[in-house]
Amino acid sequence: MNVNWFKNPEHVVYADAQEFVDNFAKETGISDLKERIEAFEADPDPDGTILKGRKRTSIRLFIPDMVFDEHIDMGENVWVYMGENYECYCLYNISDRGFCTEAENFKFFSHQECEYFPCHETEEKKEFNCLFCYCPLYAMGKDCGGNYYYTPDGIKDCSGCLVPHRKDNFDYMMARLSKFHKKLQQAEKES
Repeated sequence: MNVNWFKNPEHVVYADAQEFVDNFAKETGISDLKERIEAFEADPDPDGTILKGRKRTSIRLFIPDMVFDEHIDMGENVWVYMGENYECYCLYNISDRGFCTEAENFKFFSHQECEYFPCHETEEKKEFNCLFCYCPLYAMGKDCGGNYYYTPDGIKDCSGCLVPHRKDNFDYMMARLSKFHKKLQQAEKES
């Protein structure tokens, strides 16, 4: 596997495991896929693991950060790989049951009366989420996963990033924050 293939955003689909796995299990014929992914996340093998489905399908579960010598975006998560002829799935929210699973409205807020609305260029003003007005991923620097650049003065410019402002990105944002928090906890334990 070539790390550059996985770094190409056209090859990767970021999928909420809670919404993705059940349907994908039916498509592949791997009835216990959810349990197998959760078990792999809890005790990952650096070489990954191959799962075979009833529909002449096989997939590979792996964690890119354990396979490649360099970090790729969301490389600490479990990924589903079926070869370079198919999209690769980066799964988040695998074992996180989340809070308020029945509630949805709290995940979106659009403050259209704000003097700065919308604070980023977009044609989808009705879909613009103001909930993360100040992006909680900003402090992650290059690991934030958004569309940013550093100015010549060294300031992180996120004016071209809509990741925290997309209506359907609440779960993605929370998964990134959760992984970052776990990483901080681990670093604290090791020091």
